[in-house]
Amino acid sequence: MINSQYFLKNTFIIFILFVGAIGCSSNEKQTEAEHLKEVNAWHQVRIDNLLGPEDWLKLAGLYELEEGQQSFGADSTNDLVFPPKAAPTVGTITKKDTTITLQVHDDVVVTHNQDTVSEITKIPGNARSGTVLKHQSLIWYLIDRRGTYYIRLVDEEHPNLTAFDGIQRFPIDSKWRIKAEFNPFDDPKPITVPDVLNEGFSDTLYGTLKFSVDGKEYTLAPLNHPIKGDKFFIIFGDKTNGESTYGGGRYIYIPTPDENGNTYIDFNKSYNPPCVFTDYATCPLPPSQNRLPIAIPAGEKMFKDAQSY
Repeated sequence: MINSQYFLKNTFIIFILFVGAIGCSSNEKQTEAEHLKEVNAWHQVRIDNLLGPEDWLKLAGLYELEEGQQSFGADSTNDLVFPPKAAPTVGTITKKDTTITLQVHDDVVVTHNQDTVSEITKIPGNARSGTVLKHQSLIWYLIDRRGTYYIRLVDEEHPNLTAFDGIQRFPIDSKWRIKAEFNPFDDPKPITVPDVLNEGFSDTLYGTLKFSVDGKEYTLAPLNHPIKGDKFFIIFGDKTNGESTYGGGRYIYIPTPDENGNTYIDFNKSYNPPCVFTDYATCPLPPSQNRLPIAIPAGEKMFKDAQSY
């Protein structure tokens, strides 16, 4: 598994941007029908992205690169063992400090931008923004995690894609679209957000959101700036975790507050972290202040049907 300086700041941010790109409404006068339409439209965008440009359903491997030369391919004698559909030995990857060079065997076809390559120096990026290589239906690119390089492998014909039949959700209920008041701190506060590897990353809190459920007040600590950004990102846990929802909590995007300090938390748009789809992701977990002592039966339920080779 990977060493995490992970995707909340880098790769992960691309995954979560699309779920906030549609229907992040702060309209107080929204009707039931409008709310239902908005949430369903948001969820359809999420599904379309999982089956399309996002890689989470397609991840097939993650390989840490060590210093020196490493062979890779489907044969078990390789240093980096690719899925069976790859050639027995595709070639070698050589790491020298921060330079990564790939050499391909003469009888194997690997392409970059549709051109066949025999040797190439790979450039790290995030979510395919660097050098992307393809062999049959396998695609891989280099990612940098706090100075440690990994090959992230994607299979565009992954069994997950044909087996995927959507994500179960709780019934959409406007009760769980809740008005919240943002209370800013006098001074921003540092926070360490935990992750599944017990490592975590540092971020900044600018205040808390106060809201009520059944007459009782609760708070959540959102990430992102309340003025410089147009959306808050919330990692939260609740009493459904480990039962009907993912044990590591769920995520949600909401609008940043209006001029009166108000916004809406629509728990109907709570969604699963990438870790429910693949073992090759590193997901942030709810910080202690975001573990709600109540059940939130809204949004996505646990996804249990991930496929493997």
